Amino acid sequence: MKKLILAAMVAISGWLMTQAQSLPAPEKYNQLLEQMVNLEQRKAEFLMNATMETLAKDPKGYRQMMELAERRFSDAADPIHNEGLYMVVLKHVTENFVLSNAEKEKQRLLLEGAKKNMIGSVAADFDYVVAGDKATHHLKDLKADNILVYFNNPDCESCEAVKQRLAENEVINKLVNDKKLIVLAIYPYDDQKLWKKAKYPKMMINGWNQSHQIEYAELYDLPTLPCFYLLDKDYKVLIKNEGSLNKVEAMLKKLTETPAN
Repeated sequence: MKKLILAAMVAISGWLMTQAQSLPAPEKYNQLLEQMVNLEQRKAEFLMNATMETLAKDPKGYRQMMELAERRFSDAADPIHNEGLYMVVLKHVTENFVLSNAEKEKQRLLLEGAKKNMIGSVAADFDYVVAGDKATHHLKDLKADNILVYFNNPDCESCEAVKQRLAENEVINKLVNDKKLIVLAIYPYDDQKLWKKAKYPKMMINGWNQSHQIEYAELYDLPTLPCFYLLDKDYKVLIKNEGSLNKVEAMLKKLTETPAN
């Protein structure tokens, strides 16, 4: 393993040195990240860690890469959003001695947020109410092959646009009609009047986290809205903090086209 890490570090160092002749550091690092996300996930994570090891000798470059990774990997709206790669960066910066203690404290908090509802883990349960029904419901009351949780804010233009796209999406509507998918729209904040006056398509459950436990207990890390969480029948997280409906649709196609074992 050590030989593999060393080989990766040498290769990355050579790439960085070659690119340094034609690109300023931020653009060079940005290009590297955009290439990395096209790799198989485990390989990309391995190379991301090796990159941070390489840059540890250059504190300025290390910070630039850290800030760029935070901006691009953690933003659900960014085309290269990738929670796994972001966590690799956060783990490296909190476990090494390049940053000051004050800098690392911020990164530790970000890492704690990123650890919540990790891909492969069982999603945290939460309660919700629906319009015209006084009963309290829970995420884990829902039964389907997959559950798509759509965290949204009715006062958000992007959320409204995505809601309309959900209503018109043929793949998602077919799965809902076939009872293989449940779409749960959740408003996690405290403006009840705003939630009540909002209109939602019939193909989704319109829920409000009335107890505010999602926000106040920080059950979910929601850096931006709208965002999706896709769960399997056992509530395991398949997609986390995803802003792209296209990526959600692609995953659902992959899941439904692959025969179950």
